[in-house]
Amino acid sequence: ANAEIVDKLVQMDESAICPEASSLPRLASFEEKLRKEEEAQVLSASDNIFAIFRTLPVRLIRSAAGEWSVEEDGDEITFKVVSMMHRSIPAGANIKFVGHPGVFTTDPDEQRKITQALAPYACLPVFIDEQVVNGTLEFCHTFLWPVMHNMKVFDDEASKREDTELAQKFEEAHWKNYQVFNRAYADSVEADIIQGSLVWVHDFYLLLVPRALQLRRPDTCIGFFLHSAFPMSEVMRCIPTREEILQSMLSCKVVTFQIFEYARHFLSCCQLLMNATYHFQGAGVLHVEHESDSVVLRADHFVLPFADFVGRVGEKRVTDQAKTIRKQFGKKLIFASIDGDEPFAGMILKLRAFQKFLQDCPQHVQRVGLLQHVLGRRVKSDNDSELMREARRMADEINKDFGQDTVVIREGDVTVDERLALLQAADVLLDTSINDGLNLHPFLFVIAHTNDSRGAMIVSEFSGCSSVLTGSIKVNPWNTQAVMDAMHSVVTMDEEERARRFKQDHSYVATQKLSEFVRTNLAEMKQAMLKAGPVKGLGAGSRLHFMERGFRHLSADAVCYDYKRAKTRAIFLDNEGTLAPDRRNMIQPYGTGKDLTNQGQPPDPKVLECLQTLAQDRSNVVMVISGRDRSTMDKWFGEVKDLGLCAEHGFYWVPPGKMATAETSQKRWQCMKEGDVDEDSDWKTIAKTLMEKYVKRVQGSVLESKGSAVAWNYRKVGAQMLANEIAQELTRFLDPTNGPDSLMYGYPVVVVSGKGYVEVKRSDVDKGVVVSRMLQEMRQQFGPIEFVLCIGDDRSDEDMFEKVNEFSKKEGRGSRCIALDEDGDSINAMECQPSPTSVKSWSSSGPSLRITKKASLTLEEFNPVDKTKSSQYYTVTVGRKPSQAGFFLKDVGEVSDVLQRLALQATVANLSRFSSMPTLAQYDEESD
Repeated sequence: ANAEIVDKLVQMDESAICPEASSLPRLASFEEKLRKEEEAQVLSASDNIFAIFRTLPVRLIRSAAGEWSVEEDGDEITFKVVSMMHRSIPAGANIKFVGHPGVFTTDPDEQRKITQALAPYACLPVFIDEQVVNGTLEFCHTFLWPVMHNMKVFDDEASKREDTELAQKFEEAHWKNYQVFNRAYADSVEADIIQGSLVWVHDFYLLLVPRALQLRRPDTCIGFFLHSAFPMSEVMRCIPTREEILQSMLSCKVVTFQIFEYARHFLSCCQLLMNATYHFQGAGVLHVEHESDSVVLRADHFVLPFADFVGRVGEKRVTDQAKTIRKQFGKKLIFASIDGDEPFAGMILKLRAFQKFLQDCPQHVQRVGLLQHVLGRRVKSDNDSELMREARRMADEINKDFGQDTVVIREGDVTVDERLALLQAADVLLDTSINDGLNLHPFLFVIAHTNDSRGAMIVSEFSGCSSVLTGSIKVNPWNTQAVMDAMHSVVTMDEEERARRFKQDHSYVATQKLSEFVRTNLAEMKQAMLKAGPVKGLGAGSRLHFMERGFRHLSADAVCYDYKRAKTRAIFLDNEGTLAPDRRNMIQPYGTGKDLTNQGQPPDPKVLECLQTLAQDRSNVVMVISGRDRSTMDKWFGEVKDLGLCAEHGFYWVPPGKMATAETSQKRWQCMKEGDVDEDSDWKTIAKTLMEKYVKRVQGSVLESKGSAVAWNYRKVGAQMLANEIAQELTRFLDPTNGPDSLMYGYPVVVVSGKGYVEVKRSDVDKGVVVSRMLQEMRQQFGPIEFVLCIGDDRSDEDMFEKVNEFSKKEGRGSRCIALDEDGDSINAMECQPSPTSVKSWSSSGPSLRITKKASLTLEEFNPVDKTKSSQYYTVTVGRKPSQAGFFLKDVGEVSDVLQRLALQATVANLSRFSSMPTLAQYDEESD
């Protein structure tokens, strides 16, 4: 036996005995792929890049003679992000900065001179009316800034209170100024943009710029970086302009936040308010899918230019100022902080904790002091804020009880050198912010102590920097005892522990380069623009499907072209999400003893008119296939003559007028399994019993019972992410394919998890069964079917797409889809026509396939004429997402447009006295 084993091992391939040998080629291939991706991301002088900020990184100075000169903002003057980035442009990058020049003029000649003066500094000015700028700043500072930091008070009374500096009243006039302000930035840069440009927009002042640019220049790659926090969904949903803001951000290719928590908030808002979905692709890249756009979400916090700032730490003007500060406090251990005059800084919480610390730890009274510097207010006012009045009162009280200069409050704007000096003099940085996007001062504190390595930090867990500065002590500023404990810990901390914590943070800060931050973000944008890989997803039956990016949008011209040429046509349409917006709402909660009422929005009257026109065309068979019950379908579509209807995914149906028989005329609604309805009572009882428990546990969910199915509906559950996980759990319990442990094992049912529902239904009832049966009956009654249009938006509609694709292959007709095998590779082009990015060329040897990189195609390229075949089958999903459909339409509005175009063709054909003559009804290219 051993000899036989040895013989087999000898015969085996070397790679089977030594897996490492077979892995080497794959590893080399993988490394080569990574190398090519990195090369594609490298920035070059040929890249057309625009960085859009509210202001420019330079200052304009006008001489007495009226000439304009430019002065760069230096480190000693400003701590502005745009100025730091302007000095940290990566080598080889061609970046132009766009922003307001800081001066107001309407004179075209003056504007020309300013533009010329700024050109050598790679700056493009945006000229805006002063009133618009002031209104925008008022809107941003008094409304948008508080909202971004999770302030949820929007009533008039709160805006009139004297004890708040951030009035949250929404002013329509300020919002209009904000819109004009953002459009002005889009106008200024639009003329300089070329195809493939990278446009990097910064901060909440310019939230609407991406949408304005995307509508005008869809060939541009737009990125957005938010320097502030982003609110939770419960705050965002209160904003009157929430859709405009989210829609604009979703118009970008890449959206970047300071920390992942803010990206999570944004994702929740998009799911709740915009009905967006998300998935991870590649190496954990998070994509948000909305309508026809895919947006990459990133978290990458802003970094200080360490090399630039560390050189200043030892300069005399900095060290002298630091010595002056230390002299004021003597030998005390100094707690210090630099905050804005705003509630989010948590200054009152800080003073309260410091006061309690001195009261409870009298041994430290003469050993510690607090230096609080307050920066200028965002909202300019001649009066002191209530916050500052309270801070001074508390400081005076502390100084009265524990000695002069125990607490020192300074006010006003400071230069970078003054910030470094203050932080260098401090022993401990004390941050008690209750909500801060990042807070750069802890990073600057680490830089300020590069030479002595003796600083310690207490950082609020609500500040973005707490997630990366791991050596700091994190506190909840609302917990006074926790802040006191942290103070006591740093006062009594031994030098070894202090040095270890500092080294941990310094090693992180010292390795951060602002130029690398800029390069990485721009490279991500470039990669998002160049990436052409397929989006993967699950279609019907949990098979893996692929969808090529950005080029399979349905052409209404091509559909009308094929419609006119065909003499036998079938049109299958889903209802909600296709003919009408999906507004389904279960209004009767379970357990009341009454039937559930699943309300929704019926189709627009214009859509019904189109259906009527198409259904009465003698060459058409039109069916609306829905999961709704019979009464709802009759209510919405009952007046459309000759229209075929399917309720409950085809369990009940009304045949189209052209296919009605004497038997079906006696009873309007037919049932596919009318004789066997009672056999479903067992599995329905079991499914209902389990779903009832989920209804009780999940607030807002309901149970829906149909003739052929039972569904748990959770569309109105607030926490959709959590509800989706619960739905997956329910699906696992019910799915008969999971074996004997499943509750539905052995029953003739399937379990479908769709958008907001989990449904158990008969395995022989779905939309695909209806479509397949109708196509076969049409084939028998009318002969070859020359045109099929099948449109849907949901998981259940994938069954229709699958059957249409199968039917087209059996018929040997051209199918408007891309057929893929299990590995995602395209199959024989004879069986399936190419996608809109492919052009079919005909020769004597047969069809061949050539690929084009064009962004848009002509009608002839999209839909090449095949004189030997006149059949075209279109499968279309609403919204760009992984699907078995060959094409997509962006929304319900585009579906309506296509139907109106087809209805117009039907009307023209019916009015023509030659429409019945096949030779004259053929498509004439010259006369069209």
